[in-house]
Amino acid sequence: MAPVIIVGAGMAGLACANTLHRAGRPFLLLEGDSQVGGRVRTDRTSDGFVMDRGFQVLLSSYPEARRTLDLAALKPRAFRSGAVIRMPDGSTTVLRDPWTEPWAAGSAITAPIGSWSDKWKVARLVWDVVRKSPDEWLARSGVGTLEFLRSRNFSPQIIERFFVPFFGGVFLDRTLSVDSGFFCFLFRQFVLGRALLPTGGMQRIPEQLAARLPAHSLRLGARVSSVESGGVRLEGGEWLRAASVVVAVDGVRAAEWLPGFPASTDWKRTACLYFAAPGRPGGGDRYLRLNAQPGRLVHNVCFPSDVDPTCAPAGWSLVSVSSHGAHSLGAEALLERTRAELLEWFGPQVDAWRHLKTYEIARALPTAVPGNAGPLFWQGVHVCGDHTAYPSLNAALATGRRCAEAVLAGGGV
Repeated sequence: MAPVIIVGAGMAGLACANTLHRAGRPFLLLEGDSQVGGRVRTDRTSDGFVMDRGFQVLLSSYPEARRTLDLAALKPRAFRSGAVIRMPDGSTTVLRDPWTEPWAAGSAITAPIGSWSDKWKVARLVWDVVRKSPDEWLARSGVGTLEFLRSRNFSPQIIERFFVPFFGGVFLDRTLSVDSGFFCFLFRQFVLGRALLPTGGMQRIPEQLAARLPAHSLRLGARVSSVESGGVRLEGGEWLRAASVVVAVDGVRAAEWLPGFPASTDWKRTACLYFAAPGRPGGGDRYLRLNAQPGRLVHNVCFPSDVDPTCAPAGWSLVSVSSHGAHSLGAEALLERTRAELLEWFGPQVDAWRHLKTYEIARALPTAVPGNAGPLFWQGVHVCGDHTAYPSLNAALATGRRCAEAVLAGGGV
């Protein structure tokens, strides 16, 4: 029997391959790069710094992560729930999470991010989102997130000081135009779970999935030039016959192989700059730093080595700095402006921070597509990935699994 051929060993392709493998179905997973992971990748410097390609976390409450991954084997380290917020006037406040730290309830109530009425409305929102299942929220297509928050009478103050800096970073979109059903799904995940970093970087996740597969079933460096329902052709001309074909790459690439495929060309972009800092400038509190000051290039800062000490050599900290959206700055200008804003925020200690690397990621997240709940079947070819559902690691895993289930069932999606 010809194998099922899966093109792309990102999270969706690996989830698809794992599902087929558990069912005993022969498959071949092709990846054009030299490593698995797709957008979930990690680099390591010769002096011991571990840098994910863009700031990423794994949410412990993701339904598909709990279904697919061995979370304990990843040795995950958790961020502290809450955040340090830089206010519009340049001051900072610590927003502690009363659901994980009940003794911090008084601090949360008095945090200057909004009125007492806003805090009550947050509590009501928490109650509302946990009463429905993740699938119920993902199936709900409604207004944009900003309009949704306004409809619940949240004040401009709490929207600008909390929702925009926090969820603007999650969505890579500070306009909060993402569908409110997806927002409620994510809000639920943050309420019920923790933001995690696997020990050694996010790439440990795809590496775990790849390690479960038979060695002969994965071909790295296999670049595909064309795709048909009956097989794929590699760039060197080799034709590989397939019982079924699954395309598990981003929508732009899928559209190159599948004429007429409805791929969105609207991607969210981000820039992530890493610095090496002596000592512990984050103080070891494991909080994410959010910037609520308007018009700033730097949107959030974190110290991954405070969460996972293996991210930096002894005596040093790894600093991750993120900005979102388009900018017209060259590499040097981007670094210079970032340093200037960090100096305003963290003071003269920034002069001792050594720049390690800048990641400019033009296709960081696909734009959310409201109401699209799973993978597609296009011209006889299965298609999966978060671009077919909603932008998250959970969606990539889920659509890969569902594609495999459709193949096993002998039909389309």
